[in-house]
Amino acid sequence: MKRKLLHITVVGAALILAGCSKKMPVALPATPSTTVPTDSGALNGSVVPGTDINTAGGSVQSGKDHFQAGKVNSKGKYLGSDGLSKSGFKLLYFASDSYSLDADQVSRLMSDLPKIKEAVANGKILLEGNCDEFGTDEYNYALGLKRAKAVKSLLVSSGVDASKIDTVSYGESNPTCTIDAPACHAKNRRVEINKL
Repeated sequence: MKRKLLHITVVGAALILAGCSKKMPVALPATPSTTVPTDSGALNGSVVPGTDINTAGGSVQSGKDHFQAGKVNSKGKYLGSDGLSKSGFKLLYFASDSYSLDADQVSRLMSDLPKIKEAVANGKILLEGNCDEFGTDEYNYALGLKRAKAVKSLLVSSGVDASKIDTVSYGESNPTCTIDAPACHAKNRRVEINKL
């Protein structure tokens, strides 16, 4: 009886641990050039070991998949200068598995500060945290919320009333881009600022 109970316990533990495994990102190709087809052509990218991941200039348009081809740094942060929320605020991009805003993203946020202060004077804003598809749903929802709260903290320290800022996480459920390309995955690691 004890052996049977031990066997059931071990099998149950193995099933639980298998269900909690984290989805891992797809490894970057070893070849220096890749091509990803889209509905409107192709996005060409090149990978140079030890440097940034580059994608060809121009843009890709395919429904939700419109983005300005840009660079992705070695930490997985999108380096393009495009991206506006529905309310017209600049999108803020994050490195993979990070909720820290790099200096360039803080500058993007601060350039929108007058518009943000005007928006909160007339109502509230919503900070929407988003992630790429890598990681469990639970992990991505938690990371998205940490990203939104990091932006909120910077806004509050810049004089925006905390009671006028709401935060939400969409995890990986609200991608702005669905093409299987490094720049596209990086574009989904973002916070959007919208008026409520």
